[in-house]
Amino acid sequence: MIKLYFLPYACCSSVHIILKEIKVEFELIYVGKNANEQIKSKFAILNSLKSVPVLELEDGTVITQCIAILEYLADQFPQYNLLGKIGSKERIEVIKWLSFVATDLHKSFSPLFQLEQIAVGSEVTQQNVRNWALANINKYFMILNNHLAANSYLAAERFSIADAYLFVVYQWTKYTGVSTQNYPNLSNYIERIARRNSIKSVLHHEAKYL
Repeated sequence: MIKLYFLPYACCSSVHIILKEIKVEFELIYVGKNANEQIKSKFAILNSLKSVPVLELEDGTVITQCIAILEYLADQFPQYNLLGKIGSKERIEVIKWLSFVATDLHKSFSPLFQLEQIAVGSEVTQQNVRNWALANINKYFMILNNHLAANSYLAAERFSIADAYLFVVYQWTKYTGVSTQNYPNLSNYIERIARRNSIKSVLHHEAKYL
């Protein structure tokens, strides 16, 4: 059985969502601070970075990095149209937005979770870093908001792996104090896709680990 090593509501939740979308059997393995030492030790062996997600296939193959895992799953189950055919314009569009979420938006949130480590004991520096991060997030949210004014999804007018990733990153606004009031199109889009059974199931299940 496929195994997904995860932390609740981290970027790996997007992989969890896609596993639910493709309706494949899998085992969810928690690797947070309350995980047992045996699991933590195995996780460190599977991924020396000790970062999630990690997907372990039935044959023992290990895949790390969110984008790689999402694309792999979408390609293994093409009937769900979560990525698009190789060489197609819609595939390129999905990958473009997937990369945007992963390399631009995701990374803009990262400093907000690490302010104390970035500037130990300096509230002024921490606030400067926060302001810098918020400016970037605002820029990327506005791009998304404008795009979603005329589009129901990020690409191909249907739910894709890019939408799963964006939904998860958007949730981080709740934990970092990032306002979303200036992005009505983005907020409406998030509310709409939050009704998907896959997303409702993941949010409910992962809440148990908080």
